[in-house]
Amino acid sequence: MLFCPFDKSRACTQGYIMSHILIQKSHRMNDLNLHILLEELGKKLKSKYGGEYEVNEKLIHYFYQGVDAQISFDESEIKVEITLGFLMTAFKDIIEKEVHTYLDRHIL
Repeated sequence: MLFCPFDKSRACTQGYIMSHILIQKSHRMNDLNLHILLEELGKKLKSKYGGEYEVNEKLIHYFYQGVDAQISFDESEIKVEITLGFLMTAFKDIIEKEVHTYLDRHIL
């Protein structure tokens, strides 16, 4: 059994990793605004696609069948890491494009 790169305590949703997306973007937002934005993103993902999410101080973790995603930030950069299981690899380009679009619209 292989483990997810983000959370070594739990197995990957599909048992093995097929594809990985990493996106990094600079920002000038304060921690409070980014935290609020991440909380809203988690709610939107859950209502639109299902799955679950957890929000910690500077991290949101979203997981659903075949998708394990973490979005984290520090004082100058936001980082999106997504691991896709076998069946979700067909949607990698679409997912990556949507993430870029979302960040471009919401991150200053």
